[in-house]
Amino acid sequence: MFAVVFGLLVKTKILGEDKRLAAVVALVAAFFVVGYGGPVLANFFVTLWGVGAVVLAGILVTVLLVGMAGGDMTKIFESKAAMGIIVAIGIVVFIVAAGALGAFASVGTDVFAVILVIIIMAVAAFLIVGNK
Repeated sequence: MFAVVFGLLVKTKILGEDKRLAAVVALVAAFFVVGYGGPVLANFFVTLWGVGAVVLAGILVTVLLVGMAGGDMTKIFESKAAMGIIVAIGIVVFIVAAGALGAFASVGTDVFAVILVIIIMAVAAFLIVGNK
């Protein structure tokens, strides 16, 4: 909503040439849309930003650890596999925020722990085999 209103305000120049003013008006309009959407839309954005922040923090820690170990992050991000993993993580974050994983609420935490260990082992195997 913000991008649409901001684009329209800048293109039509209703508020003049000042893009900062257009950004403020567009931000207020976006907040009104979120407020009008009710708790469902607000819950979606809270979950999206919360999970997204945790994922971004994990990526930052990984980048810092690889950098401290002497690794070169530019080579990692040049590969198509790394970009695929990043896109997959983004899709998973969006699905979690949308509440699609609520169907798995009856599954215990032990099952998720086993799935997480399997995913970690698969990523480690992919990284080890990819280096050879």
